[in-house]
Amino acid sequence: MAFLVEQVNTDGTIVCDYDQTLSVRALYERIATYFPGIYRDEDGIICGVYQGRKYSIRAKNVSYLGNPHPVFKKRIQIANDLKEFYQASLAKGYRPILLGVYTYKQTVLFCAFRIEDFIYKKAHNSSAHVYSSDLSDAAEHDYFQKTDYFGNQITVFSPKGVEVFLRELFENTGQTWGTPDLFSVDVSNPMPQHIVQEILTFFQDVNKEWRGIDCYRQMIAANYRNKYQPEWAGFYLEFLFEQYLVEHQLQDDIRYAQDKSKNGIDLDLYFPTIGCYGDLKTHSIESRGVQDNDWDTVFSLIDGNPRGHLYYLVCEHETIKDRVCNYEVTEYWNRALHKENLRSYGGRMKNQVTLADFYLLDINDGNKQFLSQFKQGINSNGKPRAPKIMVERDQFKNFAIAEMPLL
Repeated sequence: MAFLVEQVNTDGTIVCDYDQTLSVRALYERIATYFPGIYRDEDGIICGVYQGRKYSIRAKNVSYLGNPHPVFKKRIQIANDLKEFYQASLAKGYRPILLGVYTYKQTVLFCAFRIEDFIYKKAHNSSAHVYSSDLSDAAEHDYFQKTDYFGNQITVFSPKGVEVFLRELFENTGQTWGTPDLFSVDVSNPMPQHIVQEILTFFQDVNKEWRGIDCYRQMIAANYRNKYQPEWAGFYLEFLFEQYLVEHQLQDDIRYAQDKSKNGIDLDLYFPTIGCYGDLKTHSIESRGVQDNDWDTVFSLIDGNPRGHLYYLVCEHETIKDRVCNYEVTEYWNRALHKENLRSYGGRMKNQVTLADFYLLDINDGNKQFLSQFKQGINSNGKPRAPKIMVERDQFKNFAIAEMPLL
């Protein structure tokens, strides 16, 4: 039985529709169109050649995980002979790839699951999972990579990202992938209760209904530094919280300390009394989690440091997209910037948000193993952007020191 589930358009927007899958022959033709040097060897293995180095591919369709799973969960089937394919590929000098092919109308995306995760750790699993939001990120940015708290790595990329993926694959051939350290250190939370209460009071009292045009008008009238950002909800939260700190003279407890200079700490907040950093985050309740800051920056603050804590003030919201509201916010924003195309960014613009829940997350050396890692997009030099951390929604329980419903 077919189900209406989440699908991804070429611009990254997510819609509900039925899955589309390819035949074995069409899968091969799709791979041969976008991957270099594709052929079948004498044993029928799909092979390719990249800069004189050979690789092999085991390909499957990406499709809905199945009822009763959430509509954003997709997967590829793991073949019973995957281990034999892996061993045969290594014996022939191929670099083996476990590849999912996603197809929806004009959208073509590839999902490479690190094959060692399923050979050594997941031998009895029948599928490998990917979320529609992962596919959306890859459609928009051409390249997306994450490593979850189990240590599983997935790279999702558009046809433009094929060469980037292969270059990364061969550069990392000699890397040994270990299992994650699940040992949890008991590290006490140093944030004083009065600071926690100050934060909760702000979120308790703030207006819960935000409309894009109204928010832009307030930020423009105040000449706020981020008044024209397209992702207005997160910057409007910063605008309100910064005002709150000044009006209530709370800078001795919490202050803005963003440093975008080279080697600076690019985080929104600093807590002077405890010497720790923090950040403000907004995200939709429909998203898989909170995409956060630079991996190296975060770990420079917490890794091996029992006093290192990073606090995320996370505001979840329900979202109405502007495309269902005749693009009124999109056109207002483009007029404010004097753009000719009044529908620019219209597919991703929010019309309004309703605040739903607040979480105060404490990321530290004792719970860092529950973080996920991801890369999103490609730099001008052709290399993937530096990895960032992600706090998956179902891992909030390992970080939350305070939470509060806002509806």
